[in-house]
Amino acid sequence: MNYREKFYAKYVTNNTFYLYGKLSIKDIKKQFVVWNKYFYKFIPSDKHASIVEIGCGNGGLIYWLHNMGYINASGIDVSLEQIERAKSLGIKKVSQENLIDFLKDKVESYDVIFMRDVIEHFYKNEIMDILSMVHRALKKGGVFIIQTSNGTGIFGNRYRYHDFTHEISFTENSLRQILLMNNFSDLKFYETAPVIHGIKSFIRVVLWKFLKLGLQFYLLIETGSSERILTQNIIVAAFKK
Repeated sequence: MNYREKFYAKYVTNNTFYLYGKLSIKDIKKQFVVWNKYFYKFIPSDKHASIVEIGCGNGGLIYWLHNMGYINASGIDVSLEQIERAKSLGIKKVSQENLIDFLKDKVESYDVIFMRDVIEHFYKNEIMDILSMVHRALKKGGVFIIQTSNGTGIFGNRYRYHDFTHEISFTENSLRQILLMNNFSDLKFYETAPVIHGIKSFIRVVLWKFLKLGLQFYLLIETGSSERILTQNIIVAAFKK
């Protein structure tokens, strides 16, 4: 058994439980407003669209999709503990699978493929192989949505190193490199900034905008150029022609 298998076998017990506690459906529903902001614009209007999340964790995003009527949304995760937790919450169409085994025979099978907080767990050669398989698994016109740690963020190393199984971090430019090399196009990059859903979050959004301007000004002074995305995570949507 390699180190990954050891860690993923106890991924809830020794990791996510200490980070988030024992999440409930009520906790997951609180994320809906965030996912609506971050991801909804990329989801096809056809409720029969084929959608998969690779590395679905506790299945929260799949539950969000099911609640919006996307009956063909499903998820996989290598951690049996994560899948068992999802099923205990009543979330359906989730299963334990290794992403390599899952993707290797998929050809133009999906309209949307999500991969949130996943690719940073792999080595560079593995990432290139995975992206090639994802591209093959997407239907023409399909979209691949990545969320991963942002090395450009002022606290980017917080996400890079908070999980022992992370191997790498990214920037907008390095993500562009690997996606273009694997024939994706029309790349759209976004920050994971606070989303307004009440007074406190409104204040956070305002403060974030001021803080971001300060950080961009600092970079401009030091390097003569700035960065658009300075959150700890970065989102990119990449399309298959």
